Amino acid sequence: MRLDRGQPSRGSGIPLRELRGDARQLEDAEFDDRHGRAFLILSAADLARPLGATSTEVRLSSDGPGRDSTVGLSLLVYPVRRNGRSAGHLITIGRSDDNDVVVPDVSISRFHAFVKEGANGEWLMHDAGSTNGTTVNGHSAPQQGQGSPVQLKSGDDVRLGQVDLTFLEADALRSFALRLVR
Repeated sequence: MRLDRGQPSRGSGIPLRELRGDARQLEDAEFDDRHGRAFLILSAADLARPLGATSTEVRLSSDGPGRDSTVGLSLLVYPVRRNGRSAGHLITIGRSDDNDVVVPDVSISRFHAFVKEGANGEWLMHDAGSTNGTTVNGHSAPQQGQGSPVQLKSGDDVRLGQVDLTFLEADALRSFALRLVR
C-alpha cells in the first residue's frame, strides 16, 4: 500500500508466509495465543489494479524466493486482536496507527470500524461512522447505536471503504496457510 509520502506500508498486516511455520509447528492454543483467534486477509492481487483517485495502489513483489504467492495471489494477514494501540475493550480498525488493526488505505477512515468478541465467542462488527462504509457479505454494517452488530463467520467478505478482505478464524487461517502457501 502507498501512503502520502510514497512509502510502501502494510500497516499491521503481515505476509502469510510469516505464519506458515507457526501453523505447522504450534498447537492450536499456542497459535491463538501468539497470533490471535481472528484475522482479516487482504489479497493484494485484487488491489493491484487502479481503483480511482481516492484509492491507494497496492503492490507486493511476487518475484524471487520466499514470495507470498499461491497462483499469483499475494496475501497480507491482519490479526484481529487488541494490541494496546487503542483505548477501551473494542478491537479498532482503521487507517490511523492508533488502531489495533491498521490498514493504510485512503478509502479507509482513520477510525473505520470495530470488532468485539461476543459472550459466546462469536465475532461482532460495527461501522464506526466511517466515510466510505463497512459491509459484510454485501450488507452494510450498522454504526454503533443504530442497529445490532453484524456477526462475522469464517469466509465472510468484509469491505472497508474500497478494500476487500476476508474474515477467517484461526483454525481456518491455519488450514489455509498449510494448504495454499508453498
